[in-house]
Amino acid sequence: MEITSMEVIRPGVVAVGVLLGEKIELTYGDTLKVNVSFDYRGLGETVTLFGAIGRSGFPGEKLLDEGSFIKHLTGEQSIDLPLFLEFTPVPASVDIPITTEISPGTNYDLYVKLVEYRKEAGMPEVDDIIDIPPEYELIQETIYPYAYIYDGDAELVTATFKTDPFTPADWIADKVASKLEEEAKKEGGRVLEVRVWVDKTPLFWTDFRIEVVSTPLRETAGGAPRQTGIPLWATVIIIALAIIAIIMVTYHFIIKPLTYKHKPISEKLKKTWPKPTLISVTNAFEIELGLTPKPAAELEGMSDQELRDYCDMLAEEIAPPGIDWLPWVIGAGVGILGLGTVAVLVKKKK
Repeated sequence: MEITSMEVIRPGVVAVGVLLGEKIELTYGDTLKVNVSFDYRGLGETVTLFGAIGRSGFPGEKLLDEGSFIKHLTGEQSIDLPLFLEFTPVPASVDIPITTEISPGTNYDLYVKLVEYRKEAGMPEVDDIIDIPPEYELIQETIYPYAYIYDGDAELVTATFKTDPFTPADWIADKVASKLEEEAKKEGGRVLEVRVWVDKTPLFWTDFRIEVVSTPLRETAGGAPRQTGIPLWATVIIIALAIIAIIMVTYHFIIKPLTYKHKPISEKLKKTWPKPTLISVTNAFEIELGLTPKPAAELEGMSDQELRDYCDMLAEEIAPPGIDWLPWVIGAGVGILGLGTVAVLVKKKK
């Protein structure tokens, strides 16, 4: 048996593939999907694929002594094997939920096994592959108007950095959301979602984690390839923070491609939107359809329900009937505010 690939399943974000050997950063609430392949010949049976994250006492490509592996997190999946008269490759996967059973730390190890055939199939092991950062508090989640109409290639950017402990975290989160949108537009991108987490437990600094989902930024500047060795998204984030006078002590960036599916809009969600948010979403829809945006005064003169009806009409042009705009469920304790060009601003606090 061999591990063929891995995926990180994060709430609110589509699954993100991980290259074999690439370090994986996981947070509480994530799920790590481990994909494997093994050869099977037999009369058919049900077997169990087991996976574990922890610390290996003897690093290597194959786990030889299962008792030497300290398991912190585990997962298992039943697999129904049909009759195969010849050895046949069988793909399978097991999900390992990331919970507080594991402490924040670096260089955790991973292994998988077929419970019924651990000796025959072997127990593939990957060492020093997983990092669990400190537990962060989600203080802001921003969904931009374009997220409700865009389907296609996107980028998931994760930035972690430290700042001084004196600047209010909520103020930083608010400013980051607006400045990131401005700077991304300059580079030909459209921000779809921004999430900001904070860890205030360190005494002499504050740890931030920012996730940005955006359409891809352009790879050229003035028609010529970019010469900078710094990833473009790193530059955008650094500039956005510099504009609001935030000094980063240290920083780290991870950029991954993904395929984005537009956020659905429900009547329940729209009824919570104040007029500025309805106008912002409506303008984004008009631009997407190549229409001349209605004058601000005309939109201001419409009632909230008239704006919702107009928004629905535009949405049907972008996503024709038959495409399901499923309700977006908002968890308890979530507030929704209008904020200029930002469609939805969600803050969660303990």
